[in-house]
Amino acid sequence: MVEVTSRTKLRQNTPGRFVATARTTFGQYLEAWLASAPANYAGKTFERFESMAKLHLLPALGAIPLARLSPMDLRYAYAQWRKKLSAQTVLHHHRLIHRVLGQAVEDRLIPRNAAAFSRSNRPRAPRAETRFFSSDEIVTLLQTAQGNPLRPLIVMALATGARRGELLGLKWSDVNFERGTVAIRRALEQTRRGVIEKTPKNGKSRMLPLPASAMELLQRRRGTHANTDYIFPGPNHDAWTPHKVTDRFRELCRKAKIVGGSFHSLRHTAATQMLELEVPPKVVQERLGHSTIAITMDLYSHATPSLQLEASRRIDGVLTRLLSEAGCE
Repeated sequence: MVEVTSRTKLRQNTPGRFVATARTTFGQYLEAWLASAPANYAGKTFERFESMAKLHLLPALGAIPLARLSPMDLRYAYAQWRKKLSAQTVLHHHRLIHRVLGQAVEDRLIPRNAAAFSRSNRPRAPRAETRFFSSDEIVTLLQTAQGNPLRPLIVMALATGARRGELLGLKWSDVNFERGTVAIRRALEQTRRGVIEKTPKNGKSRMLPLPASAMELLQRRRGTHANTDYIFPGPNHDAWTPHKVTDRFRELCRKAKIVGGSFHSLRHTAATQMLELEVPPKVVQERLGHSTIAITMDLYSHATPSLQLEASRRIDGVLTRLLSEAGCE
């Protein structure tokens, strides 16, 4: 990380405090930022930041003085990256640069964030299609999964809309059988250090009432897995490695002849079904654990036409009654 020497003229006055000079480069500040990042970000997130910095940000922008880094420098770097990287990856690079420079502004090392230039100049990436399973695909998937350890996990994913890591992190202490609820308190994450527990994505726990069918599944499962800590343990009764679940689910889809689905598609399917069943969007947001309702509605806009039709039908019922009471034809 940052080497504190008289040559670079970086000074470490107190532990954890970075002081830059006019000659400090973007690369030096980026490395100092990374040194403190593990305390602020989940393990996998930090590993992505570290990889992006090492492979692309430092080689392309590291030598530029922090105070002189300009929007033109960034546009040139984005153009070069687009030649070999996906649009989504370039966008991730931009977001990391924006985050780092934003911190430099807060630290009063630079007057403005060069990555916060006009929206038209920012990297763009097409929105990935939200793949969800049809009812027929779900039936086929569950039939194919008979006897497969993934089957209970699939049912819980459809019942809750929870993320893969959140489901794998469920423990028996999270289930209230009397009230028929399960608490999402943690998630499992795959890192270079192994599988670790972390808080849910938005940093908040949430309590989910479960449908009766899902509670019955947990009741049966408790009879055979009561001695395990996790509800869905791995082969050795410890944490189930997330990427192994992904691989097994991919194999299951191939066996079921279902194209283009992933384990995360189960979450999309649950959300789509709730909205099509006219569950209030605010409730869907809370069950999914999205930080805002805008995220929910943006991701699942394909399900909103049915909501619009139902809204129109209900408005028509009220309007017809009011017109009739007013003597209007």
